[in-house]
Amino acid sequence: MTAIARRDLLAALAALGAMAPGLARAADPSPLWAGSVPPGALRIGQAWLADHPGLDAAALARRLAPDGWSSATLEKLRLRVATDFRQGRVFRYRGWRLSDTEGALFALTALSPS
Repeated sequence: MTAIARRDLLAALAALGAMAPGLARAADPSPLWAGSVPPGALRIGQAWLADHPGLDAAALARRLAPDGWSSATLEKLRLRVATDFRQGRVFRYRGWRLSDTEGALFALTALSPS
């Protein structure tokens, strides 16, 4: 397996942030994701999903952005990430320590059609 570079992880999170407003307007978000997510990010999302069976993209989107995607949502997600770490809600993947919220964001990318 290929190691996941920190820059790939950060790039994937930045891509999610940049695409989030478009998700609220897109009936089919697949064009937003096509070819833009590094394979390592998909593996993280798949691993998170393995620990949280039964979730689909719609359920994750509701969990991550209950009021829809906006710049305010991004700030709320940043706060949730910090809270996850403070409260010990972490997801471990191959030596990486991610907040549960970050894992859910990667899971959303893994579930989005490409």
